Amino acid sequence: MQQEQMILYLRENMVTIGMAAGGICLLIWLLVLIQVTRTRREVHKICKKIRRYFEVILAEDTKEEVPVQKESPEHTQLPACEAAQEAPVQDTKKSEEDAKLLMEVISEVF
Repeated sequence: MQQEQMILYLRENMVTIGMAAGGICLLIWLLVLIQVTRTRREVHKICKKIRRYFEVILAEDTKEEVPVQKESPEHTQLPACEAAQEAPVQDTKKSEEDAKLLMEVISEVF
């Protein structure tokens, strides 16, 4: 009995049911649109941070190229030894900064 009444109601009110279905579809499409725009914004933010990271890395690589200066043989040995000792310290500092930037980017991605 109740099933027959539901079928009769559906047949009599097709326009109302169509409008309700259309409204539900519209809401679903709006939710999808909102999610896509949010995801797009987040991806752009992540890409900007990754670009900044690579700019820092590439900028440091260009700074390392120091022009060679011609000096007398007496003075070249002492600064060369000091430079050899300072080079590992600079490399470790650079690698630590790179690691910090990379971890910042990765933490914001995940």
